[in-house]
Parts: sequence; C-alpha cells; structure tokens
Amino acid sequence: ALGDDVTLDISIDESVVVCTWYRGIVDVNNFMLRVANGVQAEGTQYTRRESLVLPSHSLRIANATLADSGTYWVHITFTSAKEDQSNLTLKVLERISGVEVNISKNYVVEYNSSVDLSCNFTGTQETLQWIKDKETLEIKPEIELSNNNLSLHIFNTSRDRTGNYSCKVCNAINCNISNSQHLNVYYGTDLPIITVHPKQPIPASSSVIITCSSASNPHPLYQWFLNDTLQHSMQQFTITYITKADEGTYKCVASNSQTGRMSSAFIYITVTDSRFENGKLSAGAIAGISIGVVVSLALILTVGAVLLKKLRMPDENRSNASNARTYENVTISNGLPIYENRLPDVRHQGNTGRSLESEASVYTDLQYKSDSTYSELERSKNKK
Repeated sequence: ALGDDVTLDISIDESVVVCTWYRGIVDVNNFMLRVANGVQAEGTQYTRRESLVLPSHSLRIANATLADSGTYWVHITFTSAKEDQSNLTLKVLERISGVEVNISKNYVVEYNSSVDLSCNFTGTQETLQWIKDKETLEIKPEIELSNNNLSLHIFNTSRDRTGNYSCKVCNAINCNISNSQHLNVYYGTDLPIITVHPKQPIPASSSVIITCSSASNPHPLYQWFLNDTLQHSMQQFTITYITKADEGTYKCVASNSQTGRMSSAFIYITVTDSRFENGKLSAGAIAGISIGVVVSLALILTVGAVLLKKLRMPDENRSNASNARTYENVTISNGLPIYENRLPDVRHQGNTGRSLESEASVYTDLQYKSDSTYSELERSKNKK
C-alpha cells in the first residue's frame, strides 16, 4: 500500500558474487543497486529508499510511492560462474477514500429526459461497481458506461429507473461505497381501473364503494363524475344509501400535475329493487313471504277450529233446547201482540200420582207496549 515498506523477496541456494537490481528494463548503464564481493554501488534509478537484505539479496523499498509500481529485475552471478535472472512485479496501491456520486438531475419526466451520473474518489481503482437500491445495477441497452466505468448515462429515462444510485470502488487493500443519489422519474397517469363493491347489479339501499386506481408518480388527483356532473374528488367514492337516482354512468378522471397528463375510465352503475337479486327474489324477500304464509295458515286453522267447535254442540244442549217453552196463540189486541205460553204436553206422573201437566203454568194476556213494559200478566192454573 502507498507509504508502506515493501520487500521483493528472492531465494538462492549458492554463494553470490554479484547481484544487480533494475527497475523497468535491464540496462547495465541504468541499474538501481549492485553488490559485488560485498561492496554496494548505487545506479541512476536509486532513490535513497532502496536497500538489499542480506544474505538473501532481496530488495527492500521504504515508504513506497505510486511511482514505485512496475517490473523489477534481478541479475545474479554465482561463485560457480553460473548466472541467473528473474523479475517481479510491484503494484503500489492507494487506499480508496472519499467516494461520492454526482447526478445531473434528480427529477425527470418519463421518456422526456436523460440522466448522467459520475463516481468520484481518491485512491487506486481496481474495480468499480454501480449500485441501485442496494443491488448491483443491471446494465441494459438504455444504460451506457464510460471513462473506466466512472460515468453512467441513462437514455430516455423510464419509470423503472427510479431509485437510489451509488458506486462501490475497490482495490486489494480496501473497498469504499459512496453516498447515494435519488433519481425520481415522474410518470402517468395510466389508464384508470375502476372497481365496485358489492358486485353489480346493486340492490337499492345498499352501501356502495367505487374505487379508481391509476399508476402515476406523484400520486394522481382523482375526480368522479355522474352523467358529466362532478360528484367527488377522492380516489374512493362511497354512496352510503344508493337509490335509483344514483344509477348512471360514472367517470373517473386521474391527472398528474408534474407530467401534465390525464386519463379517464367509465362504468355504468345499475341499481335494482332491493327485493330482487340478479332477477330473482332476494333471501330477505323470500323469508318475508314465507313468514306471511305461515301466519295466514295459522289464522285460518284457528278460525276453522272455532267454527267446528260451535257446529259440534253437545247432545245435552240439544235435549234442553227441545224442552224450551214455546209461545202460542198470538193475537192482536188494540194493535199490540198478545202471547200465550204453554209448557209441552206431559202425560207422565211423578211419585205423588199427580199429573205434571196440572202443575204447568199458563201465561195469558201478555201484551207488549211501546214503552217496552209488560202488563196484564195473569198467572192461572189449569184445573182438571
């Protein structure tokens, strides 16, 4: 990492006579460090931060800088007169810090604008990843990356581009994620969808809820019209007690103040007699009729029972009726009726031997006057 001490290790198994280190290319006239028979010499590439680590003859670089990155070569001559050469690559990385995202516009209208985002940071970039709503951004045809992925361009911005954008930059040392920038895409209104509860046809006196829904950002303004007359200015329209007067064509108009767009939909509400449901008697009406029939039958049976009881008079009542007194010999006197009453002819004798008939009373001269009184009532006994 930047500012750290770095050691380029090598491994040898023979005695070394000469060891020379080069940076970039091997040039006998442009070396960094050389040790010959234990004596060190510095070349043109020496920066006073390089040293050899003995006895391995590895190269140590103190306080590494970005300029130290590159390819290093080592050339060795052994006591056996054999020579060997090898190379190593050093990459000095700066820690990632200060990552931030800039955006050209935070608010755009769908399909009317394009948006540019850029990722800025300090450090050595090895990888850069764009993130939308905490997930890796899927690169689609309408998205273009440039400048080593530092720049993001979105063409003809659609509603699904709405979200929070950030970038993540990494190297072998560390990763760092930027702040997020919110992109808000205004869209709509789309064609509204109307729903009605309960389902149609709707019985009179019911409570009805009519709802209008339209995809839109921001949330649209809703207006309800009945036969072109404004009724309500909310998404949900409630009729607590619907009547035939509420029947007709309902229109929902949805409008978006940011896009300037509006759309509408229609529905016809049918109101039926509350006694009928779908052309048939409702359950309540059927129950009412059934109760009425049962009550009527009970009343008929009660009246019939009373009449039947009167018709079936007991035999003793009939016998008593046959012994009732009768009025005979009705005559007219002074313009008024006169009644004579006699008991039925009885020929049997009791224990006394006397005829019951002899005990019979005869009422004569019973006259009826206009003042509702009876006069000249004379009781006499028939003699044998």
